[in-house]
Amino acid sequence: MKNWFFAALVAVALAALPGTAQAHVYDRDDSDHPLRVVSYVVHPVGMAVEYAVLRPIHWLVSRPTVAPVFGHRPRPEVEECTYFEYH
Repeated sequence: MKNWFFAALVAVALAALPGTAQAHVYDRDDSDHPLRVVSYVVHPVGMAVEYAVLRPIHWLVSRPTVAPVFGHRPRPEVEECTYFEYH
């Protein structure tokens, strides 16, 4: 009985010891992911679509006179912002 308890105690102590940590060597040429390069092109296009299409649509459907028709309800937890503020 004592041998099992001692073996379990040693196993727990060894498992609790920290292992050695080593940082990898950063290689700039090897670390460029192709999707990151694609995102540099896609992100400005998405922002342009948001400002040129989606925000004007939201502005139109959120007018008090037509909001009930489109089912728009303002969210109370979001403070009112101007058209060109980004949230």
